[in-house]
Formats: sequence, C-alpha cells, structure tokens
Amino acid sequence: MQRGSRLFYSLYGKARTGSIPARAFFLGYINDLTERLYYHDSYLWKFDATVTSRSEDGLRIELDRTAFYPSSGGQPFDTGTIAGIGVVDVLDEEDHVIHLLGAPLGAECREVSGSVDAARRLDHMRQHTGQHALSAVLEEEFGLKTVSFHMGAGYSTIDVEPLGVSAAKLLEIEKRVNERLLENLPVSVAFEHSATVAGLRKAPDREGLLRIVTIAGLDRSACGGTHVARTGEVGMILLGKTEKVRQSLRLEFFCGERVLHEVRARFCDAELQAATLRERLAESDKLRKRLSGELAEIAGQQRYAQSSSDPKGRRSWIEEMEIVDEDTRMQANAFLSNENALVILTGRNGATVLFGAHPSLGIDCGKVFKSWIGELGGKGGGSPKQAQGSLHSLDSLRLFVEKLSLS
Repeated sequence: MQRGSRLFYSLYGKARTGSIPARAFFLGYINDLTERLYYHDSYLWKFDATVTSRSEDGLRIELDRTAFYPSSGGQPFDTGTIAGIGVVDVLDEEDHVIHLLGAPLGAECREVSGSVDAARRLDHMRQHTGQHALSAVLEEEFGLKTVSFHMGAGYSTIDVEPLGVSAAKLLEIEKRVNERLLENLPVSVAFEHSATVAGLRKAPDREGLLRIVTIAGLDRSACGGTHVARTGEVGMILLGKTEKVRQSLRLEFFCGERVLHEVRARFCDAELQAATLRERLAESDKLRKRLSGELAEIAGQQRYAQSSSDPKGRRSWIEEMEIVDEDTRMQANAFLSNENALVILTGRNGATVLFGAHPSLGIDCGKVFKSWIGELGGKGGGSPKQAQGSLHSLDSLRLFVEKLSLS
C-alpha cells in the first residue's frame, strides 16, 4: 500500500471513530489529489512517486505524492529534479500540485524518483520558522500584529500594524526574538479541527482540518509551510530596512546564513563607500592644495606689486603675525620670486622667523641668519635664498628682526 493510501485510511478511520470529525476529514483531505509529503516531514529530500498526469509536451506533470513545496503562503517553491530533470516551478492549483520541468518527461516514465534541493529547502525552513517566532514576539511583547509575509530570494518581509516603531524599538525587538530562538524551542506539526482548535496567534481563514505548527511556549499558527525541528536551527534573526506600505509597516529580516551574507554585504559596502570617500577626500585635498597654491601665488604677487622700494632698492615684506603657516610660506615664495624682494616674517606662536631674499640683493640668507641667531640663543639655518628658525622669547625675536632688516 502506498504511503498516501495509508495516510488516507488512517485519517478515514479516525473520522469514523470520531477522533477527527468526518466533515473536517472530507474538507481537509479527500479533495487533495496529491499526497503532500512535506506536510509530515520537512526534511524529506528524496522520494518515489507515480506520474498521474502529464501534459502533451511532457513539461507539466502531476504525481500521486510529492515532497516538492509549491509557492503558497508567502513561501517560494522548491527546486530539484524529477527523474533527473530539473524542476523549474511548482504550482498549487486547488487540489493539485503541478511540477513544471526544464525538459520533457517521456510518456513511458510512470514511476519516478524525486530529489529536492536541500539547501534551498533548509533556507526556506529557517526563514519560515524565524518569521513565526518574530511575529509571535512582535504581537505578544510589542503589540504589533503581522498582516502579511513574503519570503524573497535574499531577504524576507512582514507587514505589521500599527505603524509607529522607532529605531530603538527595532533593536529591542531584534534582541528579544534572538533570545527566544536561542532557547532552542521544539517545533511540532499536528492536525486539528477548526471547530476545536485553540491558542492560535491568528484565527484560521478556512474551516475543516487544519495543519498547526507549534513553537513550544511561543507560537501556534495554522500553516502549510515547511519548518525546522527546533528554533536553534534558525540561527539568528537580523532586522533590516523598514518602509510604510499603505497603513502597515514593512519590516525586512534575515535568518540563518542570510544573516552572514547580509552582514558581509553591509561590511563590503561600507568598505567600498569608505574607499570611495578616501579617494574623493584625496582628490579634494589635491584640488585644495592646488587652489591654495594658486591663491597664494596671486596674493604674493599682489603684495609685491603694492610694495615700494626702500633707499637700498629693496621691496620688503616684514610682518609679525600669530603664526607663519603653510599658506603664508607659499605667499612668501611668490613674493620672493621677484627682483630685489626681501621677506622677514615672524610668528608669535613659537617665536619663529622666516627670512628670504631674492638673489639680486646679493644676500646669503643662511650665512646671515646663522651669524645672528646663535648670538641671541636661537637655532636655525638655511640656504642662500631662504632661512628659518626660532628663538626663546619674543623680545629676542624682535631684536633678531632688527638685525636682519639692517643686514
């Protein structure tokens, strides 16, 4: 006797004895023309079955029993192979589970073997159980009711009401649901009648025999999807972006290995953004330096043009300022590029001095600088064109400037 037949007669017997109401049995099972093996064993990857229906092109088949989950309830379909041919889609058409194949199945193939993509199925199981746990925590501990669920290829979403959820509250929700998952609560499946079932998070939307998925001490929901055996298998839940969708808040989340992929993606994205920002800052710094140089050149040349010659024919820029910074040095260089130019700039901060002269003046800046600064207890030196140093006090600095200007 096929497994589906044994299930049928087992339930039929319970219906006759009254342990399952007869009406519930007929509503829930007799019209379901495919035995859905995933209802009873989410970890069933391989199975044997008989082809009960086949399209003329051999690309669309129906089996008497299947472990392939069809798209429904927010969960995507399973992939894998039937008779070695890839399954590209699985449809739930009322009481039929239809398998769409990537290549024709020959008419001679009646008995076939199926193999479900275990990695894809496990991922879906983790997301779906994670969603049940998340929705239960949201409703019971935070007053947020789940109104819809969708499992995507890279992330899943639930829509909750009401709308107002702060970023701080989301972190609290994430922490709490992960605490519950780490309790490694058992997840079980049972069949109960809608007339007598109790303790469901959401009222069932149909009558008859219901498939109830229970997370011990956390959630009971009518659900036809595939689930892990214990919450620890979900791993962790990571909450993502939120957006307003009509009157609900759409909340993005990740479970299991998707958490790792998302964290890596965010890290890589952050690194890429940081690298891009560093490049832009470097480019901006180069531009800033170039523009500063150009502005300093203009300012130095203007200062020279506005200066006048002293009795010795020198055009001097002698000034005491708070600090002789890089911009000031560039202006000084521009000023000194002209004939008969002399620069003596001092900074009160640090008692520093910059001394420069155009070669046309015949002054060896380094030699003159060295001869006077040592006498005043300072230090420094330089080349014939320019010299710089520092002294111990402002009084010494000002005396030094007098000596330089008379040289």
